[in-house]
Amino acid sequence: MDVSLPDQLGAVERESCAAAQAVIRKLHLTAPPEQTGGQQDVAFVPVTRAQWKSVLRDADLPRLQRETDEMVAEILRLRTASGGTVGKQLPELLRRLGRSVVALGAVADEVSRFSPSWTSAAERRLADDLARANRGEAQGLFACLEQGWVESAWAAVRRHALAAQATGRALEAAARIDQASLPDEDRYQRTLGVSAEELSPGSGVASRARLLAAWAKDPKALDRRLRLSMRHLIDDSLPLTVKLLNHLAVLALSDRPLVAHRATLLARDLVTSHLKSEPELTCSVIARHGDREPEMLSSHRGQIAYRDAYNRAEHQEEKARAAMDLHRAVLEGDVKRTATVVLELLGRMVPQGASLATVRDLLAAEVDQPLCKLLASTIRSDWRNANAHEDFRWDPVNSTLLLGGQPADLEQVLDAAIRARAICHGFEHGVAVSYTQNASLIIWGEEDSNYVSRDLAILQAAGEARFTVLDIRRQGTLVRLDVPDVSIETVREACRAILRAAMADPGVERWEVRQCSPDRLPLCVDRSGTRAGLQVAESLWEIVDPLPFAELPMLANAMTNAGEPAETAASTVLFSAAAHVVGERDRLSPALGQGDPAAKDELISTTKLISDGAKAAAQLLEGSARRKLLAFAEVLAGDCHRLKSAPPFELINGFVPADRTLRRHAPRLPWITGLADSAV
Repeated sequence: MDVSLPDQLGAVERESCAAAQAVIRKLHLTAPPEQTGGQQDVAFVPVTRAQWKSVLRDADLPRLQRETDEMVAEILRLRTASGGTVGKQLPELLRRLGRSVVALGAVADEVSRFSPSWTSAAERRLADDLARANRGEAQGLFACLEQGWVESAWAAVRRHALAAQATGRALEAAARIDQASLPDEDRYQRTLGVSAEELSPGSGVASRARLLAAWAKDPKALDRRLRLSMRHLIDDSLPLTVKLLNHLAVLALSDRPLVAHRATLLARDLVTSHLKSEPELTCSVIARHGDREPEMLSSHRGQIAYRDAYNRAEHQEEKARAAMDLHRAVLEGDVKRTATVVLELLGRMVPQGASLATVRDLLAAEVDQPLCKLLASTIRSDWRNANAHEDFRWDPVNSTLLLGGQPADLEQVLDAAIRARAICHGFEHGVAVSYTQNASLIIWGEEDSNYVSRDLAILQAAGEARFTVLDIRRQGTLVRLDVPDVSIETVREACRAILRAAMADPGVERWEVRQCSPDRLPLCVDRSGTRAGLQVAESLWEIVDPLPFAELPMLANAMTNAGEPAETAASTVLFSAAAHVVGERDRLSPALGQGDPAAKDELISTTKLISDGAKAAAQLLEGSARRKLLAFAEVLAGDCHRLKSAPPFELINGFVPADRTLRRHAPRLPWITGLADSAV
């Protein structure tokens, strides 16, 4: 409800007029100044219409306007008070009014960063319009007081207040969710410039691989776009490391952009400040936080499962259970962990196993720390207690959630959990930004990576190989990568990803690439296959793409693990090796015909590497299959030696054994539907 302000001042005590003027003069109080900038100048963070609505809801500017109006009404009551009362109460009321205006202006500035789609210019200006009217109301009140409660000056105050209230009602209407009016938008395309098809399918854990694979298609343009949308966080000189890129991309996609960006900025500034003043303590606290990555990953997967359960539930009782599970997991996991890190950075001790109520009280005591205030706002003891003690249920008669016997809005509980989660994620993003900005101040301890950090390294390796991963799971020394169905073209990329991943985590004994279609076999490469591939690739990474040479032993190993006979594996490897030799010869034929010695050297070098790959594959097979591969490798090596002294044009018809092999053998790739019984 809007605060009602009178049309006219009415009777004013003369003593009050003089006292108000004296307070203004004595304390040198001035009206809140005009703020520079505005929505039209600074909107640079692209968001969807749905994200925009969450920005308006989280900003809650109408509530801040009501606080200003309430302060104005309280000051207004002093017009009939004694001079002594005015002298005692007015200074603090004016300071509180000033803080209220500054707070609203700061939030309006936050809102003004966001550039929503499918939104009128008038709606985008609402926050700025409200801040302007709010400042006008306060400035008008100061003028009214300076003039001794002049009626004409009060008219300006009321005019600005009414304008602010009308704008506040427009903001409330704009913030309401009407799913039917929301366009079907691609949030990934809108915020990052990459389609949902490339990033959306799969788990959030494995999004790093998908992001890097998508980014590799146009890195300069995508970097430029991301930097522009995050210019309030980073400057152009800051390198976009893989870790920072992932954090900023997740931030751009947040369901709750306003609180996520706010937490990111606050965390960045807090960590940076402490890195500069107490680098050892800061790095130690952050390192201990990083050691809890396994718990964080487990909590994350649990939260996703609870939210999925909420979305799938057919009955409100089931939704209530899922929402309460999510709320508990977020507060007891993310919020408590994040709050502990923040408090430890501030030099506060958090007792082992501290309750959420204790954590909230510790946060509330840090009155000068806005990040503590933001985290404390996520903790509601009554909800937490009802949840912890199973004192909640869905009331089907009254269609409401009961927490500790008190009615609560089910959607508000879910919304509170999502908001808290976004704030904690924002803290992680802020730490990543600060660490990148202050790399020279970071004190790294002894590396003792946990399995989560190794999983992230594997996903980074897969992404850099442009191989899409939907999820990653680990069981002992086996790592399973869930991926879209592979094709002839992507089998090589799968081998490349496994090879890079094996370098990132040498402790893995077996790699299992599991496809989406349940009727397709997984592509499995064990340590003998990766070791052989790495031996072939060892000296090549800096000078040439080691695939397809290193792919050959990995194919032989994968075929064996799929239960294929050695002869079939050898035939597939022979076909692949010969196809690459013939393909390279045909590609270089025009240059060879012109006598280009560089083309000759390139073809001989490539064929020699194919020979090395075939030899490595032969060592993984037995009997006649091994002999066939070794014989082919030796023939290729012999041709390379013989053709070294031949003129370039002669190589156009060289390497005839590869042509014969190509005609005699056909591949069988058991992981690809349609290749089981047909040559390709």
